[in-house]
Amino acid sequence: PRTAVPRRWTSSLCPMWDANIGPGCADSPGVSHLPRISPLLWVGNEIAPSVGSFDVVVSTVPPRSCRTGARQPELTTHAIMFADGQGSETAAGVAFAKRCILEGAECVAAAVAAGKSVLVHCAWGQNRSCAICCAFAVLHRSMSANEAIDYVRERNIAERSYAGQQPPGGAMHNRVFREIIRELERERDAEAEETAETA
Repeated sequence: PRTAVPRRWTSSLCPMWDANIGPGCADSPGVSHLPRISPLLWVGNEIAPSVGSFDVVVSTVPPRSCRTGARQPELTTHAIMFADGQGSETAAGVAFAKRCILEGAECVAAAVAAGKSVLVHCAWGQNRSCAICCAFAVLHRSMSANEAIDYVRERNIAERSYAGQQPPGGAMHNRVFREIIRELERERDAEAEETAETA
């Protein structure tokens, strides 16, 4: 299978097309590589699919063209649409987000296992997409939740530049999503302990 490396990125900033996009969608290519989790894994914003070449694109929002701002749903291979409530999710919203994050992590796992390059993206490349990558790291790479969260934050700051990127904003600033990742770690460890006890 093809293990594509993203094609050469443009260094120019993409224009902002409407007031709902914000600066996290304006940096190009809008993507961070996560090699400690997997050399095949990238996380990015909604323009990242249009400026890179990936075998698998997991979208939590429809991708946009860097050139025109038009939606490009055809770039998505796996659509897992859910909202980022910025930490104000309802109980039902938390449960739905967790299901979507788990589904996304399984998409990543299948792609990586098949040797395929995979991009996970949301609007800004901060919360939904990073949560999916963190869940994959916890469930399939034995990372701790805090280690995974710290790592995606580190890579976001190292490889991207946009207003609102620094704390208290930036990658994984949604406290609800951080707690979901920590809950997944607890569930993983409890399952491993139960398995060990019955072995």
